[in-house]
Amino acid sequence: MPRNRTPIAKAKMTGADKKHPERFGTRTEPDGGGPLGNPPEYFNDDHRKFWFKFQAELPWLVRSDRAMLEVTCITRAQIEAGGENVTAALMREHRQQLSSLGATPVTRSNVVLPPADRDEDDPFAQFMTGPKHPS
Repeated sequence: MPRNRTPIAKAKMTGADKKHPERFGTRTEPDGGGPLGNPPEYFNDDHRKFWFKFQAELPWLVRSDRAMLEVTCITRAQIEAGGENVTAALMREHRQQLSSLGATPVTRSNVVLPPADRDEDDPFAQFMTGPKHPS
């Protein structure tokens, strides 16, 4: 069975790229497309509520995570509404969605946010690397 490859962003957050530079030196991957952004227009109020809740709770989500977050918000709204539609299968699906987003205790341990960039306040760092240009 092939091993899953660690995404470069995760490797940088966890320090794995420094520990095993030979694994990450020549690899490239998409950047995720920028910030997550606002919920889709078709969302109702319940879906939007969960979008903003997940956005606050999972700050590592980016634009390329939108499709997964959309179905997760819809599923959470169904669960909150309750009734006959809340089945064991729906609960399992929602747990899997949360896991895919790094929102469970086990998967969250795989996500480590980098420390705040202190180079902006350090004039020597700017001398060594050059000024930062806005993207």
